This record gives sequence, structure tokens and C-alpha cells, in this order.
Amino acid sequence: MIFDASELGSTEPYAVGSGASGGSAGTGTGGGNGTAGGSSTFGGNVVAVQTAYGGGRGAGGSASTASAGGGGAGMAGVGGDATTSTAGSAGANGGVAGGSGGAGTANTSVGGGGGGGDPSNASAGLAGGSAVLGGGGGGGGGGKNGTPTYSGGGAGGTSGGGVIPGGPGAAASTGTAGSSGEIDTLGWPGSGGGGGGASATTAGAGGTGGFPGGGGGGGGASVTGGTAGVGGAGGGGIVVVVTDLVSVL
Repeated sequence: MIFDASELGSTEPYAVGSGASGGSAGTGTGGGNGTAGGSSTFGGNVVAVQTAYGGGRGAGGSASTASAGGGGAGMAGVGGDATTSTAGSAGANGGVAGGSGGAGTANTSVGGGGGGGDPSNASAGLAGGSAVLGGGGGGGGGGKNGTPTYSGGGAGGTSGGGVIPGGPGAAASTGTAGSSGEIDTLGWPGSGGGGGGASATTAGAGGTGGFPGGGGGGGGASVTGGTAGVGGAGGGGIVVVVTDLVSVL
């Protein structure tokens, strides 16, 4: 939404949504859930308050439960939080659901992409959902089991209709975090972060959803003796204020 400078008050309030974080890892138990991305607002003096909603959290994996991704935010509501293997629901008016033990849902409308999950305790994390006008979803974390098998993380979802690539997932056996999604300087929303790769002791964490409003990826599931991957953080909402449109053009 664009306002001419003459339509605004001399001072319009704004609030930046709080940053999200991953949950705590659980050794011999399920990994903790991530947290949801915060929503941001602008206006309330002369113009009505405009809200950019945050994406839902990813759920942590366990030895027996596939993980799920958070829902992508819409224009009128936050993305739903994932709980164990139940994916986060779609945000109102344009969001999409996360993936339940599967890839995140792509968003061809106005909201963020859904986060990817991990289908089983030894499987590779699956990709976050792509988005056109919102942030890409985070990739799912890689899983591990006692065979041993250590899998890699899923890629983050693209944004801008494929213009901005998602962050790559970490390789198998590394136990490291996935790469961050890219942020574009031309106005496209950020892409989703890649999921973490599993190692001998740790299942990878889900990737952070892109801004604005991408859902966090689900954490990798692990066997009882390992550490389950934490759920990815949801992407926050973002409000951009341009004070000099002529310079931008």
C-alpha cells in the first residue's frame, strides 16, 4: 500500500515485530519448537494502522514424530504455529499452510511461503515453500538415526517468483546450520533459510522463514540417543516506508 506524503501525519507511529528464535535442542527427547515471527505496524495518527504479519513457528522433531513447518502469513493474519507433526495453518487472506513431514506449500498469492518439514528420523529435510510477494518458507532440518544415517537440510523457499534463491540446506554429517536466505535491495521479499544438516549427535534445526511472513521450517527428527533438531523461527512482518519516491524511481 502506497501513501503520498501529504496523506500522512507529521509523525506516524510504527512498531517493529520482535525477532523470532529457534527452540532448545532435546537430547534423547524431542527438539523444542521455534517461535513465531513478530508482526510489524505503521500508522495510527492520520492513516489507519497497517500491519505486516509474521510467519508461524516450526515444530521440533523427535525419535518417533515427523516434524512440521509453520504457516506463511497472509495480508490479514499471522501464519499458524506448527505443533509436533501438525503443520501451521495458513494466515488469513493470502497465507499458506506449512508442510507436515513434507515440503512447505508454495504461495502464488500475496503472503509468505510455508515452512518445510522432515518426514522421518533419517530423512533429508524438505524445501520451504516459494513465494511471490511474501517471504519464502524455511527448509526442514535433516534427520539422523542409529544406523548411522545423517541427512542434509532442505533448501529455503525462493521469493519474488523465483528471482531470489533460497538459502541452501547444510550438508549431511555436518551438524551445522543452513545458510540464511537472501535479502534483495530492489524491493523483493527475502527468501527462506536452509535447514541444518544432521551429524552423529545432532539432528539439524529447521531454517528461519524469509521476511516478510515466511513460515519456519520443522526441525529434523532423531532417534532416542541423539539430539532432535529444533523448529525454525517464523519470518517476521516488515513495513517499508519510502520518503522520497522520486529518488527511488
